[in-house]
Amino acid sequence: MITEIYIDNFRCLTNFRIKPKEFQLWLGENGAGKTSVIDALHCIQHLIRSGHLNDIFSKKDLTVWDKRREQTIELSLRAGDDIYKYRLMVEYAEHEEKQRIKREQLFWNDSIFFLFEGQEAHLYRINRNTEKPEEGAVFPANWERSVISTVAQRDDNTPLIRFREELEKILLIHPDPLVVEENANNESRRLSKHTQNFAHWYRHLLQEQPAISYRTKLLLEEVLPGFEQLSLREAGESRKLTATFRIEDKDYEFSFSNISDGQRQLIVLYTILEALRAGIFSTVLIDEPDNFISIREIQPWLENLNDICDEYEKQVLITSHHSEVINTQKRHLSL
Repeated sequence: MITEIYIDNFRCLTNFRIKPKEFQLWLGENGAGKTSVIDALHCIQHLIRSGHLNDIFSKKDLTVWDKRREQTIELSLRAGDDIYKYRLMVEYAEHEEKQRIKREQLFWNDSIFFLFEGQEAHLYRINRNTEKPEEGAVFPANWERSVISTVAQRDDNTPLIRFREELEKILLIHPDPLVVEENANNESRRLSKHTQNFAHWYRHLLQEQPAISYRTKLLLEEVLPGFEQLSLREAGESRKLTATFRIEDKDYEFSFSNISDGQRQLIVLYTILEALRAGIFSTVLIDEPDNFISIREIQPWLENLNDICDEYEKQVLITSHHSEVINTQKRHLSL
């Protein structure tokens, strides 16, 4: 669960700090910085997934009116009884599109557990006798990638591995039904930012946790008139996503691309909801989920999310520029 975000010199965000609650709406006009918060966190995820710095960060993301060439992103997480604080400082070259990691730190329960500074990486470990952190290996490292992504799991570096795992449980998404592909050639453990690969991800869910599909079906029957089921039909070497609706006492199967934008959006949103309930995610940050659907249609989804946060100790952060979304919600924050 995210407990704090700090962003400095990233687009319109300068010295920006927020402490999210368990269930919260970020309300603001276009250009207020809601999406920029999500994109900054995306950058951290991609870096820890072994991405190259120059493929993730760009000089165009520096704050236009700020002449500094240093950019800072901090993320604090709570996982059980443990608190993690990750801090990244990126330095940009003055006259070329080139960046470097100036400083990268990870704190575990207020103790330093990883440090990259200059050109050296410092790995820490749990002392088997005292059970306290102590410095371990120190070695030269490349400032274009995060060393955290390369560290192998051992019995004395569990906090570092746990941080990587918790970061993977954060879903950062801006769902767009217009770009969802209906064919799934293979499975994907990760849902892409704009849900293009929803069919691949759904195929993975059917293999790993088929109960999610059944629970999603039950909820969709209540909000989509005539909805019967979502299926992946064989199509040569691939699978094709289809939706079945009952119309005048007869079942009709439609390819996913042939149902409405709003129907596709609701199917994606409710599947994410059930994946959150099942523990695949600990935090879901969704950018403008109310696109393509009406306020009346999204309210039941919001109420279900609220209940999941209360019952299962999950976190949902939602951005929107429609004030009507907060009609039945008690906790919100304006940006």
